[in-house]
Amino acid sequence: MAVREALVIGTSTYEDSRLNRLRSPGLDAMELSDVLSDPGIGGYAVRPVIDQPSHVVRREIERFFRARRPDDQLLLYLSCHGIKDSKLQLYFAAADTDRDLLESTSVPAAFVNGRLVRCGSRKILVLLDCCHSGAFRPGGAKSADTAVHLLEEFKDTGVAVITATDALQQAWEGEGPVTETGEGQLSVFTAAAVEGLRSGRADRDGDGWVSVEDLYGHVREEMLARDARQSPLRWVLGGQGTLKVARRAAPDGTGPVRLPRPLPTLGTPAVEVLTGITSAAAPLRRTLGPVPRRVLLTGPDGVPYSSTDTREIVAALPTGSGHAALGVGLVRDLVADQYRRAQDGTATAVVLFEAMVRALQPALAGGSHPTPLARTVSEVLDSARKLLTEWNPRPVAMTQVDVGRVVPPEVFSGHVVRAVHGAGLGAFVLVEPSAGSGITSRVSDACVLGGHLSPYLPADEVTGRTALRDASVLVCGQRLSSASDARWAVSYGDKRRPLVVVAPAFDEEAHAALAGHFRDTGRPCMAVAPPALSRPWRAVQCEIASHFTGACVAVPQATAVSLGSARLVVATTQCTALVRDRGSPEAHAEYVEKLRTEMTPSSDPALTEWHLLTGKVAEVFVGGSDERARHRRVAQVRLAVRRAQAALVQGVLPGEAAALAALGRRLHRDTRPWEERPVEAALKRALAQPLWALAENHGERDPAKVVEAVQADWPAVTYEAVHHRGVVPSESEYVWTPATHPWVMLHAVEAAVTAYLSLI
Repeated sequence: MAVREALVIGTSTYEDSRLNRLRSPGLDAMELSDVLSDPGIGGYAVRPVIDQPSHVVRREIERFFRARRPDDQLLLYLSCHGIKDSKLQLYFAAADTDRDLLESTSVPAAFVNGRLVRCGSRKILVLLDCCHSGAFRPGGAKSADTAVHLLEEFKDTGVAVITATDALQQAWEGEGPVTETGEGQLSVFTAAAVEGLRSGRADRDGDGWVSVEDLYGHVREEMLARDARQSPLRWVLGGQGTLKVARRAAPDGTGPVRLPRPLPTLGTPAVEVLTGITSAAAPLRRTLGPVPRRVLLTGPDGVPYSSTDTREIVAALPTGSGHAALGVGLVRDLVADQYRRAQDGTATAVVLFEAMVRALQPALAGGSHPTPLARTVSEVLDSARKLLTEWNPRPVAMTQVDVGRVVPPEVFSGHVVRAVHGAGLGAFVLVEPSAGSGITSRVSDACVLGGHLSPYLPADEVTGRTALRDASVLVCGQRLSSASDARWAVSYGDKRRPLVVVAPAFDEEAHAALAGHFRDTGRPCMAVAPPALSRPWRAVQCEIASHFTGACVAVPQATAVSLGSARLVVATTQCTALVRDRGSPEAHAEYVEKLRTEMTPSSDPALTEWHLLTGKVAEVFVGGSDERARHRRVAQVRLAVRRAQAALVQGVLPGEAAALAALGRRLHRDTRPWEERPVEAALKRALAQPLWALAENHGERDPAKVVEAVQADWPAVTYEAVHHRGVVPSESEYVWTPATHPWVMLHAVEAAVTAYLSLI
């Protein structure tokens, strides 16, 4: 997969007193990084290297250009002193540069040239805002030497080069006074480039893109208008031709944002961790949307393959080193957390997480403490969750049509919707492979009892439940309190069938014995006990299980035991459902109601809330032409079932990304301008990034217009990507999402941002 990356190097301070301190490079690097990393403009993954010694700068340059592919687009920017030795060789000064030891303490232009020559990419832009003399005058030039000789230094590299000066000029800093933090203004060259990219004016031919020719023309025109002492030069070397540097910014783009301090240095955890987050988020961003773009991966055997599965992609990502590895780990943890919470929306969560972290960077660069920033994030996202709940109160009754809106038709939506809607709220829905080629479903009545108390039984890691088929059922009227009681229980029944033991309670010794039996024989033994309510109520549940399964209630160590049977048993930590093929569901319901009326609810207040005695279990059997197709279909149907169940419980919204964008606008609109802090405003704007990425992923020429249109009229309109119809009325197909997805996503992203801030 081709990447867009930028390495931004700026050096303002120098150990050698003969190299005067520069005011512009720190701010130059900060402002250029901001505009290049903007997904609506540059879209680059930016790595800033600020005020670092020469060995660090050389290592970063070499790492930046190594192991590249032809379609990778790279941008290298240097803002520093430029020095020439007695043989007119060019060197870029670093923080530890000694003018007497240029070869060992600076970055030779020949070194950079060597990395360019060896680089596999053929799409490289080099921006040089420097010249090669150490003289410095406040408000004046970076150097006083002449003759840049860049054509000789960078010939035949296959790159485009734009420099700040011609052969006889100096590179000038901003003319403004030094501030209390030691800053000046942007240099003349970088100010023109940043302004052109951020405002969109650099797109001189109006094609929606800023090419090298566009950028050079705009910078040259602006610099000549501002300062006749300096004009840039451009070379396109190696026959590379036109290179698209950035998108044209939205029409309402503004000038450079003034930040109080320079960008944090390379060694700052905030920057290092952000680098890891950006590198991990970039491929996941491609998969966002109902028609995801695929990501190219390489398997353990070296064979390339593609995937849209975010969990598979993050598992295959290189971990990296240093603090960057922590950033990759945060993305992996977020994907796992979001999948655990909703089994969907992982790419959206990662895009929102990256946007939130980037929104915090100016405050971190300004010296804000991470702890109050974490509180601000929590406040903003908590407000968003409350507003989301107001927009979509839990529905009283969801029809099959409502539930079907979130199920793609290609995954047998009719069967899925009928199974989920027929089973109802809180029911079990199982999706299993079948030997046929089609799909069938059925909904069965069940007896629902108390908790599943067998933690040693293997459970599905996603749903957290255990399913047993064709099980024997033993109902015991007294507590199983010893290992001998457990051995007595497992001695009955067909040893090849699973065993379900229902009893009022189990002691730890009995549990351990059941676990040992399962471990030794492989025969699943499930222990089910009613909740710890009143003793009469536990006895009633045992009687209900006996009546439903056909088992006789026995006592421990009894010599004659009559087992019952269950075609299917499904258990979680909250409840256990038993399904039989024989018997009348109506008769069971009447029997349960009779027992309820005989109980005295006032004797135990909890009884009035314990209503799980009858329920339903839905089964969906999925076939396929071969094992691979069957496996793929089962995964699709399971995801559709989870979406349908979430919709049944929480309702539906017209578009997950659209809802988040609308939340951001509403939060911003409801806040008085004088009450809102800059960090809050940035976080609220970040909520629109998933919609921006979705529109960009599906070929929208101007994602900003999509975001603006949806924010203005949502929920009446939303964005439709399946058929590439853009902004459409919300009654259209393929736009609906369960309301629970963005709600739990805000929780997952808050946890991830808090974890990030705890590392800084």
